[in-house]
Amino acid sequence: MPAEETEILAVDPQDPNPDAIRRAAEVIREGGLVVLPTDTVYGLVCDPNQPAAVDRVYRAKGRPRDLPLALLLRNMAQVSAQVERVPEAAALAMQQFWPGPLTVVLGDRSPATAAVRAGSDTIGLRLPAHIVPRLVADTAGCPLASTSANRSGQPAPTTAEQALHHLAGLAQLLLDAGPAPGGQESTVISFATDPPEVLREGALPVERLREVLGEVRAN
Repeated sequence: MPAEETEILAVDPQDPNPDAIRRAAEVIREGGLVVLPTDTVYGLVCDPNQPAAVDRVYRAKGRPRDLPLALLLRNMAQVSAQVERVPEAAALAMQQFWPGPLTVVLGDRSPATAAVRAGSDTIGLRLPAHIVPRLVADTAGCPLASTSANRSGQPAPTTAEQALHHLAGLAQLLLDAGPAPGGQESTVISFATDPPEVLREGALPVERLREVLGEVRAN
């Protein structure tokens, strides 16, 4: 589903127009790509249950196929629907830092998530502290396969204008809610190891994780 021109809809970050949310959900259900704001940076999202849509994300970004995508959730209850086992430390991290800029990586070998896992046996989950992606996920009826809305290797966009610069004509729809409030990508921590390991330090400092979790490995 190539996009000849990216549709742009302005949305209030506190009280987004329901029509814009429904339009985004419609594009996602049809296998298209949507650029939207999160609490960290602007993201490029699709339906993770449609391998062709996931493939479009990789091609639009020029993203290496061995790098997995994360899932943006609409609520905490969706965690149990995605993974069978949540370690105690991971549950504690979610309770303390969700919704917020923390991506939690858990063990997962489900065939349903194979397209976004990129050959790995883990899945990244995040509950964003931004109403727009959560409403879109809720209305679309699925978590959102997500990555930052930029060409691979370029800085993550913090505004709709920056995202459009990278992905104009490659995404069907862009929801413009003004600057992303966080301005920095999420911190990614894997609980597939013991002790847990920070794979990327972002908006949430490693020191805050250690205050809550105790021993945490980090480069």
